[in-house]
Amino acid sequence: MSITLFGTCRLNNIPGHNNLNNLINYTHTTKEVIQLIKWLKHKLYIPSPYNKLCFRTGICEDKNIEFCNTYKEKYKSTKLFIMEICSNKKYIHNKFLLHHLCVDKNHPLHNITTPQEVLDNHTIDLQSDEEIEKDILRIQKILYPKNLIVVSHFNAKLNGEYIDSRNKLIKSLHTICAKYNIHFIDPTNILCHFLQSDIIADDLRHYTLFGNEVFTKYINNYISTHFEI
Repeated sequence: MSITLFGTCRLNNIPGHNNLNNLINYTHTTKEVIQLIKWLKHKLYIPSPYNKLCFRTGICEDKNIEFCNTYKEKYKSTKLFIMEICSNKKYIHNKFLLHHLCVDKNHPLHNITTPQEVLDNHTIDLQSDEEIEKDILRIQKILYPKNLIVVSHFNAKLNGEYIDSRNKLIKSLHTICAKYNIHFIDPTNILCHFLQSDIIADDLRHYTLFGNEVFTKYINNYISTHFEI
């Protein structure tokens, strides 16, 4: 089975994926996924400098990501899409969805080659639950009849309390996917039997080796149980 990952490095150990996420981009929001799908279908032209700023690989490797038929064919041959939605924060400039690294002040080394115009004038918008719901349905329709699994972030606790924005997004994804009978995986339910320190790093974003192992094993079993391989 050919699998395309719309998501982050947290999904990287899933066997059978076509590596498009590493070749092009790690997406975080539904809007980023829609933009990437349109680009992969060659229905959206992303000019310079956005063909670097919209793509994590372009930012990290300081190069423009040019469309090629190899990417399009990987997308077309995909049987299962796994979409991780871990943020509702959109970084926008000139109507393009930027990858946060190019403007995020928490990652200044990745801002070095970002044009000053983009640094000064990009906007940050928060998606509403209603917008996310409409986007997920749109993505499902675009991908049909291919299979789709939605994955949330791990609902980590900071000083004993859930991170409010993450907690609300995870609950919203639960509700949306249940409403439309969309396959949904919340890593929190899988990893809750372990100490948080054993399964997620101190940054509360990346899994530990053990956490990754447990999560990947679960995903593998889920795929083999729910889909024909």
